Amino acid sequence: MYRPAAFVLRGLLFLTSLTILALAVTLIKGQVLDTSPVTTRYTTFTGGFGMITSGLGLLLLSLPSLETSLPQLVPIAFDTLTSLFFAAGGIAWAVGLRGVDGCSNYPNMLFNPLLNQGSVDLGDGKTAYGVIGENDDDEAVMGKLKGNCQRAQADEVLQFICFGFALSLVIDAVLVMRRGGRGGVAGAYVA
Repeated sequence: MYRPAAFVLRGLLFLTSLTILALAVTLIKGQVLDTSPVTTRYTTFTGGFGMITSGLGLLLLSLPSLETSLPQLVPIAFDTLTSLFFAAGGIAWAVGLRGVDGCSNYPNMLFNPLLNQGSVDLGDGKTAYGVIGENDDDEAVMGKLKGNCQRAQADEVLQFICFGFALSLVIDAVLVMRRGGRGGVAGAYVA
């Protein structure tokens, strides 16, 4: 059965997950020294998982024969996992970006491993940062840090937005099940 709210939520979840994935990949590609932080790599997982879950949900909503053959709790379980994964990702970014102060505190951004594109201890109290290129002046470094910070903050906010979308799908599922299935008729729930 066509359920506009479920289609809209799934479509928004897919597009937002795609954006999260693209931002995280951009941050990973910019990593110069060492490996990318776990938070950034986890974000690629949440973005991909959100896209897969919402894509499968859209497919199931579009094909009624698949919808009725799937147990009701399977899509609900995936939506619940999706919401938990996005909540964890948003919290990880919020903790990791502590002290950045709206992308204006450049020393804190430079020392933040989520933003500085990696660092290597050179000894004697000196550290090399991936964000600082050989020919970069201070303005170029600040521009790179600010861009990384804005992408990271966008990833954080979008993770929480996707959490809200996925949680809304879980709530919708529970309400549909309490009404006796799709549109008040007994049957499998897929949203």
